[in-house]
Amino acid sequence: MKIKRRFFILLSVTAFLLIASLTYITVHGHSFTERINTDAFLDPGQSFSDIEDKITATPQTEGIVDVGKIYCDGDDICVELDSLHEGDTDVLIATDSYSYSIPLHVTQFGTIVSPLSLNFDGYIEVEYVILFGFLLTFAVMVYSFIECVIKRQFSYSMVAYGGLAFFNAFLLFFALLGMRQYNYFRGFLLDMLNTGYQMSLLTAPFMLAFCAAIAVSNIWLLRREGVSTYNMLGIALAFVWFLGVVSIYFSFDLLIDFNLTVAVYVSFSISYILSLLECLLLSTVLSAFLAAKRKASLDLDYLIILGCRIMSDGKPTPILKSRIDAAVGFERKQFAAAGTHIKFVPSGGQGSDEVISESESMKRYLVEQGYPDEQIIKEDKSVNTDQNIKFSRDKIKANAGSLDNVKVGFATTNYHVFRGYVLAKKHNLKVQGIASKTKWYFFPNAFLREFAGLVAERKWKIAMVLSLILAGFTLSIHMLNMI
Repeated sequence: MKIKRRFFILLSVTAFLLIASLTYITVHGHSFTERINTDAFLDPGQSFSDIEDKITATPQTEGIVDVGKIYCDGDDICVELDSLHEGDTDVLIATDSYSYSIPLHVTQFGTIVSPLSLNFDGYIEVEYVILFGFLLTFAVMVYSFIECVIKRQFSYSMVAYGGLAFFNAFLLFFALLGMRQYNYFRGFLLDMLNTGYQMSLLTAPFMLAFCAAIAVSNIWLLRREGVSTYNMLGIALAFVWFLGVVSIYFSFDLLIDFNLTVAVYVSFSISYILSLLECLLLSTVLSAFLAAKRKASLDLDYLIILGCRIMSDGKPTPILKSRIDAAVGFERKQFAAAGTHIKFVPSGGQGSDEVISESESMKRYLVEQGYPDEQIIKEDKSVNTDQNIKFSRDKIKANAGSLDNVKVGFATTNYHVFRGYVLAKKHNLKVQGIASKTKWYFFPNAFLREFAGLVAERKWKIAMVLSLILAGFTLSIHMLNMI
């Protein structure tokens, strides 16, 4: 699969920033300046100049760090240190009256780290690099999402771009918040680890509203169409989301007595996974809405009408009739604007309980609207939307001789437009969607079906993203507990 240049650049820049950060930390981390507020050493009425010559800094373990210059910077006493060897030591800073012990850790790369704050020389620069990484990823994903809208490339890739844009927007926001709130690296890391939990709180109103809408949708569908796997998707989503929320809030309490690190890792990981999936669901809703709202250009050559169930007397159901009416309305609008007619491709086979094929039912309706037989190309073998697109493509190719210079549209119900685009891409057919209106309660289940399709089709890529998140967790928790 060809990788777009922007994603190659994103991966390259990310790898470069990672290597550059590690190099910077290794080179500059050998030196460290510990800052202590002067109030810890001064008596009332004293100033730093009164104790400047009396301050000493003594490593309690020899050969780990070397003490350099001691000076005052504003309200802080600054002690410069250089690493000598990997290990742990305390540095005792003292005057005649007061003393203060600083624990330090020197890594195998010679970087001096304060266990209490996790500060090291260059930690602020590392925070800015992390922020830049989130911002760059956000920008690339937003650009890719907008490009898909403009070029009518409504697909699972578009949903992924939108989901990752939402996800990185949250990460960027909480990273900025952590930098403003804390002046030490431990606080920044803890804030980043807690981002998944914060995201789950922020998205809870949307998820509650969506689950409520899909519950009502399922009730209507079950009453009108009976029990089926498709009509039960909403119940499954609500159950899985409920389990996820319960796991976030209770896994920590259940595991903390066993092991604190395990409790943090499990609860925070679940919150991040749930939040990423919620962002993808939100992007699915947005993508499907935009696909239905995008207007087709008035220069089409062929217009596929996607079939659905017909009535017992062979006439179109209200839903199917609305699809045909949308196609007819568009054809008349194009003829009025450009003076060119469209060839209709009514697509749909004959079900076991249908007196004629869906395609024949649509053709009869089109003839009643005044369209001649030569303007209608029946496709009467398909039994689902995937075959609608595939078989109609073959019919158009046979009629036109080639697909290279023809423009194709498809008419379907508004909640179904996004799926039409996805399947058209699967069969290498460039199309433009035309939406007909329907009842609102069809929408939530349609969104959920596309979300399930995204997870199923892109499961390995989603797993890769989640693996990177868990790897980041592992590194962060290791840093928090390394001393």
